[in-house]
Amino acid sequence: MIEKDMRGSAAAREVEALYRTLFRPGEEHLWTATDLDPAPDGQSVYFSAQSFDGTLEDGPSGWVCRLDVTGGGVERIARGRQYRTAPDGRAAYVGNGAGGREHLVLLSSTGKTLASFALDMRVEALAWSPGGDKLLVLGADAGADVSGAEGGFALRGDAEGPGWLPEVASSSARDLGRRLYVWTAGATSLRAVTQPPVNVWEADWLGNDAFAVVASDHHSEGSWYEASLRILDAESGAERGRYSGSEQIGVPAGSPDGARWAILEAFCSDRGIVCGPVTLGGADGERVLDLGGVEVTDLRWRDVDNLLFAGVRGAETVVGEINVATDERREHWASDELTISGWYPAAVPAAGGSVLAVIEGYARPPAIARLSNGEAEVLAEFSPTPAPAVPGTMRYHRWRGRDGLEIGGWLVLPDGEARNLPLFVDIHGGPVWAHRNRYAAALRAGPVLVGKGYALLLPNPRGSGGRGQDFARRVHKDMGGEDMHDYLTGIDSLVEAGIVDPARVALSGTSYGGFMSSWLVTQTNRFAAAVPISPVANWYSQHYASQIPWFDAALLEGSPRRPGGQYFERSPVFFAEGATTPTLILAGGRDKNTPTGQAIEFFGALSEAGVEAALAVYPGDGHSLRGYPAYLDSATRIVDWLDRHVGPSTPTS
Repeated sequence: MIEKDMRGSAAAREVEALYRTLFRPGEEHLWTATDLDPAPDGQSVYFSAQSFDGTLEDGPSGWVCRLDVTGGGVERIARGRQYRTAPDGRAAYVGNGAGGREHLVLLSSTGKTLASFALDMRVEALAWSPGGDKLLVLGADAGADVSGAEGGFALRGDAEGPGWLPEVASSSARDLGRRLYVWTAGATSLRAVTQPPVNVWEADWLGNDAFAVVASDHHSEGSWYEASLRILDAESGAERGRYSGSEQIGVPAGSPDGARWAILEAFCSDRGIVCGPVTLGGADGERVLDLGGVEVTDLRWRDVDNLLFAGVRGAETVVGEINVATDERREHWASDELTISGWYPAAVPAAGGSVLAVIEGYARPPAIARLSNGEAEVLAEFSPTPAPAVPGTMRYHRWRGRDGLEIGGWLVLPDGEARNLPLFVDIHGGPVWAHRNRYAAALRAGPVLVGKGYALLLPNPRGSGGRGQDFARRVHKDMGGEDMHDYLTGIDSLVEAGIVDPARVALSGTSYGGFMSSWLVTQTNRFAAAVPISPVANWYSQHYASQIPWFDAALLEGSPRRPGGQYFERSPVFFAEGATTPTLILAGGRDKNTPTGQAIEFFGALSEAGVEAALAVYPGDGHSLRGYPAYLDSATRIVDWLDRHVGPSTPTS
């Protein structure tokens, strides 16, 4: 039996101790930086940051901050996000207004407020035109879905009324899309450039009078998978041209002179998480750039010819640049010891031909750094001095799949002798995504378990990003097939090396990782415990309840409209009989990506089969449980479940 309220438990105290050390709640300590924006004069870098100004349970607050490049000092400017500077020094950002409502704030070059607009939308992108007189604003309507990477729920807008009123949905609702707006210097309001049914997912300027956008003709999350690159007139919104890729596309980047555009084109499983080749387009047609084996995740133009890119190459994080006129390419920085913060690496061009990014590593807290000539010069630290110690050490581990294919992942070993350890396997989402060497293993329960003597394996099986498109497509029409065995052979490799005790292996994962950890406990009884988070358990019901029905249609053989095939053969609920692994299932009540019913179905199937099972649903949270205090509570329940079924272990010294 698990308790409804686990605050005050031993596991809760262990989780709280870790997060108090890392986040320093109540001390006005900045936790990390995102969304870097170097000022044109090269003396300042603006960025978004998070700070736990209240209690841990309150969660982080968002701030706009400024880094003085010369002096190294950091100051908070305002509560908000997405600070953007224009070429003439003007700026814009999204500020937090009264009652939590956001405002678009426009500033003069001296910092004086020029205008402030209350918003009835969620701003997802801001960008000044190369000429600096216009501002692109991409906004999601008040009822739009957000992607699984952002939480997989529907925005609620300002709906009012008594609590008994139902949640409603309608295929003809008109507040579900994403639109492009422009603010022009001197204007007192935003001007809409696009209208439904055109739905703009991402946008960038293409010169001063056009946009390069990723768009579809429907607002649904699933329509993103078939979106195209469109060139739109910045005044009228009229379409000037279109490029339809053979795969999914993302991260549009328009050159300052409007002559060229660049786009990532890759086999993807999630909007906002794109990793693959770069297609360059313009008057001379389209071509794929040769970037030295880097699977690109971010693009920025430095000038009319030079395109900056960041990405992944196996275990390495890479930042480079290519002159698209000459195809001359150089790498600014590459590392398998450090990576760049975020779902995937992103970097921005800076003065003097250098690059700025937020670097981190398993034992290295996030920091703003200048990347140049293979070196990372730290400009701003956010951790206390000395930095909090993260238990254990991380290294890259390689093994062979059943068919001989090389598979890899990140392995964290506790301090002391690495022999006969309990193992916690964390399966990433996607499946077309990848674990990297993130600070404290990207948190949740991982470092607590390492401190208790567990080894931690973060596998990147076939289907993961960063190994090329052929490797990513190996999960296509075979999800839950050979990729499942990559996890098992990875565990076998650690058992054979004497590192892991085969009787004390536990696993967890979120989204695809939730599906896979559910699937594995119905296919083998070798696990001592499992904790699927935001899982898929029944592909038939998932297809019709999820915001992304395209996903299963692309990754499974068969059809949700007829019996048999992989919709049946890869659904954990139909194979629960005979399972023995004690399984705790965690889910969010607002999740539209892998709806809550999936977790409920799997709990019911395991319970009916006589398996020890437990279910915890967080009513206010969405996909992957990233809200507070649910994030802390979910970590607590993982630690507690493993204490019960795997047993605590003290590292040897």
